[in-house]
Amino acid sequence: MQTLLRLLNLIDALSLWSGRLAAWLTLLAVLILTAEVVRRYFFNAPTQWAHEVSTLLFGLLYVLAGAYALKEKAHVGVDVFYSRLSRKGKAWVNLLGFVFLTLFAGTLVVYGWKFFLASWQNREFSLANQAIPIFPFKLAIPLGAALLLLQGLANAIRDLLLLLGKEEDRAH
Repeated sequence: MQTLLRLLNLIDALSLWSGRLAAWLTLLAVLILTAEVVRRYFFNAPTQWAHEVSTLLFGLLYVLAGAYALKEKAHVGVDVFYSRLSRKGKAWVNLLGFVFLTLFAGTLVVYGWKFFLASWQNREFSLANQAIPIFPFKLAIPLGAALLLLQGLANAIRDLLLLLGKEEDRAH
């Protein structure tokens, strides 16, 4: 049981790490866009790359922040009925949700990996003058989906432990 709990904590740590990375990427994208606005409107010297790079960064942060949001229960949900359920009732609903999450995230892992591989094999670059490599950003799709799937699995295991009366000492 201790090994399982350590594994769950490791998955939580990965989700926390991906959330922190997404936060730093947000800051970087905001700084790039702010610099672009200053260059464009105060110095009449816009860049050719700022919009594209910020778009890629925002896409990257969205897929990397998913697992963190799941860990923190920050995803949008319908709380009208859920909030009235007991802890065990919520665990059952969460397990049902995990089935759908598995289908969604599993599909993203499989097809996202194929999407990345095609981009990698073709050495895909942007069409802008700076020719930004696109394939590293496409790797974030299966990676983010895998992190989401792992966090969903950790949450599902915790819900199962609750239903079996063997929940861990801390709330998740």
